[in-house]
Amino acid sequence: MLSQNFVQLHLQLNKICLKIFMNSFSEVTSQPKRSVNSEIFVNVIVKQDQNGKTIATVLGLPELQVEASDKVTALAQLKQQIDTHLAGAEIISLPIKLPSHEQKNPWIEMAGVFKDDSQFEQMLEAIENYRHELDKTIEEDSSQE
Repeated sequence: MLSQNFVQLHLQLNKICLKIFMNSFSEVTSQPKRSVNSEIFVNVIVKQDQNGKTIATVLGLPELQVEASDKVTALAQLKQQIDTHLAGAEIISLPIKLPSHEQKNPWIEMAGVFKDDSQFEQMLEAIENYRHELDKTIEEDSSQE
């Protein structure tokens, strides 16, 4: 039961990943709404392996990969594999809110913690007096030089 749920989840994630990557590709048809027979362009990585064979992989979908003797055959096989992969599938857009990467100001959490403290004014007065003492000390030191 658990492995069946895992397989279903994996298939759903594959469909979502496929949609995300497909969403970034150009559509051939000029219709604003996709029809059932519309075509899209898929980015494919094509490279030669050490044995001279051609490897074609759909960018972002490593499970959609073929190996053939030449580029034309590899692309034809990959197209067939994509068609099989998409058979019976529906591609939909799923809006996902990305997490914010803004750093929070650590001082915001402390704002207002002393608003009801009866000794807060006395503390501010003590800080001000201490600063005045430091200013006098600095003035005296600089006048002696």
